[in-house]
Amino acid sequence: MVVIAIFAATIVPAQGQGGIGEVAISPGARGVPAVVIVDPDAGSPSSPSGDMTRRLVQSGYAVLAVRRDPLAAAALLRRQPAVRSDDVAIIGYGSGASDVLATIVERYDLDVARPPVFRSAVAFDPNCASHYGDWAGHSLAHSGMRGSTGAPHQGDVAFAGLYRTPTPLLIVGGQNSCHDLASDSFAHEYFVTYSTSATFATVQAFVAENAQYSIVTLPSSQAGTTLVGELTKPDGSASVPTVIISPGTAGIEGFSFWERPWARRLRDLRYASLIVDSYRSRHSSWKNHWRIDARTVRARDLLDAQAYLAKQPFVRRRAIGLIGRSSGGTAVLAAIVQDADAPASPPPFRLDARPPISVAVADYGYCQLAYGSWPGGTPTPSAAIAYRTEVPLLIQVGAKDTTVSAPACEALAAATRAAGIPIELQVYPNVGHRFDAGVLETPPATVRASFERITSFIEAHLPP
Repeated sequence: MVVIAIFAATIVPAQGQGGIGEVAISPGARGVPAVVIVDPDAGSPSSPSGDMTRRLVQSGYAVLAVRRDPLAAAALLRRQPAVRSDDVAIIGYGSGASDVLATIVERYDLDVARPPVFRSAVAFDPNCASHYGDWAGHSLAHSGMRGSTGAPHQGDVAFAGLYRTPTPLLIVGGQNSCHDLASDSFAHEYFVTYSTSATFATVQAFVAENAQYSIVTLPSSQAGTTLVGELTKPDGSASVPTVIISPGTAGIEGFSFWERPWARRLRDLRYASLIVDSYRSRHSSWKNHWRIDARTVRARDLLDAQAYLAKQPFVRRRAIGLIGRSSGGTAVLAAIVQDADAPASPPPFRLDARPPISVAVADYGYCQLAYGSWPGGTPTPSAAIAYRTEVPLLIQVGAKDTTVSAPACEALAAATRAAGIPIELQVYPNVGHRFDAGVLETPPATVRASFERITSFIEAHLPP
C-alpha cells in the first residue's frame, strides 16, 4: 500500500483571488515528475481528479489539484525540493479542460516564443467550440479559407483557424469540434491528438512518453546566445556513443513527430542523443523560424553541441554523430562539408581538417543549395564541383518531394561519387516531404524501411 503524504500550500492566482491546493507525493520521493490537475470540483468526493491524483502518486508523480490558475500551480510544484522542475504536465476536467487549452495555446503572430510551461497536456471534455489563439472554434480546412490549411511561411499576418501549441496535447471526448481541432493541428505538426475515451493507462503512457528527456543548456560560439537542447540517455553510467538531432523548421512544435521518436529509438539502442533547438535558443516564435539560416547559424550550433558533448563523462568523445530532417538536414550537410577554400573557422572545414563527427544522416535536406564546392541544383557530375566530406553520409529523400529536389540530391550524390567520396543516397518512390515524420499518409513499409536504413547506417559507423 502506498502512503500519500499531503503538504498544504497557498496559491496566489494572477487575478488576486486566494486559493488552496495540496501537493500529493509519496514519502521519500526525490526527483519525480509532477502533474497539475485543473478541476472545478477539486476536493469534492465525486471529483474525477481525486482518483487520478491517487493513481498518479502511486505511479511516482507529485500532483497538485487546483480549481483554477494552473500556471501558479506549476510554479508552486517547481519549488518543491522533490520535484523535477523541468518536468510538469497538466490534466484538466470540464471547464478545467478548457483552461488547459487556453493555457498552452500559442498564437502565430507571437513575436517572441515562450518556453513551454508543461511537458504534456490532457484535456477531458473541453469546450473546443470556443476561441483559443488562432482557432476560431470550428474547422476551416474545407471552407476554402486560409488558416487551418497551414501556416503562412511568408509575412507576419496570422489567419484564424489553426490551434497551435508546442505542448503535446491529448483531447479526450468533447464535441465534434474537438476532433476537428486535433486533426487540423496534427496535420501541420502540432502534436494534438483526439480520443473518444481514454483509460488511466493511456493517460499515464502519454504523460510518461513526454518525460523521457532533460532540458540542458550549452555554450554557443555565437555572441549573445545560449543553446537549449533536449538530452536523452540510456540507463546506466557507462559512456555511450551520442547522436545530435537537428530539427526541421517546425522547431519544438514538430519534435513529437520525428525528433523525440528518434531520441527514444536511439536510447533503446543504447545511444544518448541531444536535440539542439536553435529556435528556442534565440527565443524565436514559429513565424520567425525561417529567418534562422540553416547553413550558417544552425550548422554552427551543431558543432557547438559536438564540442559540449565531447566534454561530458557519459559520452564517448570520438563517437558523436548527426542526424537531421528538412532544414535540419540542411544544417547537417553544412556542418560536415569540406572545401579547399574554407576559412579558419568552420563550417565549412578545410580539406585537411576532418569534421569531428563519426556519422551523418540528412533526411530530406536541401540538396539544391550550395555547400562548399557544390553549387546546388542539378549540374553534370564532376569531381571539380563535388560535395566533399570525410564523414560517412546518408541522404534520404522522397521522389515526389516538392520542397527538396530529389534530382538535386541525385546530382549531388553523383558528383560526390565521381570525386571518389562514398556518399549514400536513398530515394523513396511515390512519397513527398517529411514522409517519415508521422504526419502524412506514407506507406508503413516505406516508413519502416527509412527507419531501418538510418538505424543500420548509424550502427555500422557508430557502433553502440
